[in-house]
Amino acid sequence: MPTPEADAASLPPSWADVLWIDAGSVNCYLCHDADGFTLIDAATPGKAGLIFDRLAEFGGRPTDLKRIFITHADLDHAGSVAAVQQRSGATVYASAATAALLAEGRSPKHMPRLAQFIVDRFVRYGAVDRAAIRPVADGDELPILGRSRVLAAPGHTPDQHALHCPAAGVVFAADALNTRDNRLQLSPPRMTADQAATERTAARLLGLAPRVVACGHGAPLVEDTAAIGALLAQLGGSEVGSSL
Repeated sequence: MPTPEADAASLPPSWADVLWIDAGSVNCYLCHDADGFTLIDAATPGKAGLIFDRLAEFGGRPTDLKRIFITHADLDHAGSVAAVQQRSGATVYASAATAALLAEGRSPKHMPRLAQFIVDRFVRYGAVDRAAIRPVADGDELPILGRSRVLAAPGHTPDQHALHCPAAGVVFAADALNTRDNRLQLSPPRMTADQAATERTAARLLGLAPRVVACGHGAPLVEDTAAIGALLAQLGGSEVGSSL
């Protein structure tokens, strides 16, 4: 006779298998699968303790963290990745461009000129051991919430990638979308490398008709087809539910 644990393992993944971590100015997410946990982004420097505390609340130990997916190499999304990786031993998955920046503790170029100069000259975070990084590309699949697809999501930064988890109905949108000011919107133009690419990326992600848009900033958008449809219409996109 099947055990309760076996029954639970056979259930399809859902938003209930995700823990949203509000790290202050930025979000990261823990995803639970049968083989352990995945961290989506790693917040600002100094947040490793918070991440491991939330992992414990979610029923995991540091060594249960198997994967870290970094959407892009900005300080506020990758700041604690080295510390989390070192303690957990998790494999870090990131695009090739992001991986190169992670290995040097550097952020991508997408800021106004003076701000970018300061970031390039003075801002660093802990570098990730190159041996711990596995590059991924658009269309690759990872065992996250069952099976998830990596999607190139340029615009905010050139290296940004999102993650689509169809069984759970979740898109981890990074900074392609946010819900600041309690509304679904694009990355702010002043912090965007390529506005046209940002609009194309947003239309691509929203066209997947996700039940949850897990943004890098602002509360996750849950079961709000009206907000998704409104932004798609603003972007001139096709109806919700279009395929890639």
